[in-house]
Amino acid sequence: MQKRLRADFNGLFSEVLCLSHSDTCLDEDGETVQLHAGMVVTAYEDDIDENGNPDCLIASGVVEPSPDWLQCRGSRWVLRMDENGCRHESDIKSTNT
Repeated sequence: MQKRLRADFNGLFSEVLCLSHSDTCLDEDGETVQLHAGMVVTAYEDDIDENGNPDCLIASGVVEPSPDWLQCRGSRWVLRMDENGCRHESDIKSTNT
């Protein structure tokens, strides 16, 4: 099962999502995860739907070092999102039913 890492989706830039300004990130259980290139993970951020129900934003892909244009802003690691991009968890559940 893929690790689920907490992320701030305000750091979403086209096909990459900034994961961390350090070498670690927190997972969904609050545990510290050491980041490294090639990790396959799902990033998430708590969100709600139009009715006030929990509906996390998620993005899956591969961890890689931040590109130069993000490193100058302090970013160390990004998620290179897969073809599904950024979406709500309910979008996945509705396609699997």
